Amino acid sequence: MRMGAMVIAFVAGTAWANNLTVTNVTVLPKDSSTAYVKFDVAWQNAWYYTNINHDAAWVFFKVQQEGETDWQHVRLEANQVTNPAGYSVGSGTNLDFFVPPDKVGMFVRRKVEGAGAVASTNVQAVWNFTSNNLSKNAQVKIQAFAVEMAYVAQGAFWAGNTSAIINSSFHAQGSDISPIQITSTNAFTIYWGAGDGTSASVPAGFPKGYAPFYCMKYEITEGQWVDFFNLLDSSQKSARDITGTPGKGTDGVSQRNTVAWSGSTNLATTVAPDRACNFLAWSDIIAFSAWAGLRPMTELEFEKACRGPLAPVAAEFAWGDGMTIGISGLQGTDGSGSEYYTTGNSHFMGNGGPTTTPNWGAVRAGIFAKPGTSRSGAGASYWGIMELSGNLTERPVTVGHATGRAFTGLHGNGTLTAGGDADVTALLWPALNGAGAGQRGGAWRNASDYLRVADRIAAITVDAQRGITTAGNISPYGGRGVRSAP
Repeated sequence: MRMGAMVIAFVAGTAWANNLTVTNVTVLPKDSSTAYVKFDVAWQNAWYYTNINHDAAWVFFKVQQEGETDWQHVRLEANQVTNPAGYSVGSGTNLDFFVPPDKVGMFVRRKVEGAGAVASTNVQAVWNFTSNNLSKNAQVKIQAFAVEMAYVAQGAFWAGNTSAIINSSFHAQGSDISPIQITSTNAFTIYWGAGDGTSASVPAGFPKGYAPFYCMKYEITEGQWVDFFNLLDSSQKSARDITGTPGKGTDGVSQRNTVAWSGSTNLATTVAPDRACNFLAWSDIIAFSAWAGLRPMTELEFEKACRGPLAPVAAEFAWGDGMTIGISGLQGTDGSGSEYYTTGNSHFMGNGGPTTTPNWGAVRAGIFAKPGTSRSGAGASYWGIMELSGNLTERPVTVGHATGRAFTGLHGNGTLTAGGDADVTALLWPALNGAGAGQRGGAWRNASDYLRVADRIAAITVDAQRGITTAGNISPYGGRGVRSAP
């Protein structure tokens, strides 16, 4: 079997925050339809607590046959979800593997209770190369990608708030400051705004946050975006080029976004790969999610991702209280990936971060999480998810629009249309123009009120833009993907 003769290792957009890396990727023969994919995986500050949650790496692969220009998504082979036959932990940290039924990737997590660094070599997965119309004599290149995720456990939670200052927050019937508890995946009626003036029936198939899911720990970074973009074909790149118009309109730095692409066959670049990536339209976010085998989260999942099972705290932010900590004391070189602030837990207008033109825009993903900081001090959610309040706006599927309520949580299969879009028709995702999606969590250009967990002032806003054209093309738009737990 010649497969593996031209294999290259590739680390895709993951050397940030907790320094997740997948290296030394090789392909070895197994039988007439499958091959072993071996790799090393490592990241810092991993955790696994049985009664709370765990983090994980979502690992997936792309393959290119010799002489071809397109990259195909790898389908794994697995006889069961948990630790399938043929998979091996290699040497180092003891690991568990979860391969979902669609087999577009695998979750890798610590096996042993506790916290600490993960470092394992010669981890082994099984690839069904016939799904890519390849034979065992094919010569290929393979690239590995990995995204840090946090597990959001199954269970009841609250949506809404007890404070009258929250814009259009969810509530139970009869009072706009009485949160509603989500106790199952069954259909139910939810209310928002003043009194009982607005309501919707949420179908049983809509992901409500009760069922378990994995959420990206961080917003999509510039490095992740560039790695995604560089594997697209020329037509797809034209659709996903955020440096053109509409978009940044420059290959220079704009609102701290450093992504550059000179066109043609040249690769896109960034000099701040760990910085959260703005100028992402809804269509960009869902294209990335579909390509990575993820899906958009819903706004109910957003509230579960923020507060967990805890009762709402009046006017709280994602870190569980109503207090913000001012930003000061930048340490290290801005854009290096290791910079941090000595104080601060959130990035919004007037809190001391880069919000003054021309140096205004997003900061590094996870910048507030320093060793020894509390949940509040790090700006972390109940589950350890970062920047759900502030930095860049989250773009969840809304219950306030019929198109949003038709969403059933199907995952991307690793592919895009010829035009570079997520196949929203097949996936039943909100439209490419943003109908059915909204905005939650606030951003660097907003006042603190917009960062509150329950704030829904723009939760139903239909927006297809990469920048706000009525506000000088300011772009607070980023996003992240999730995946239902297998």
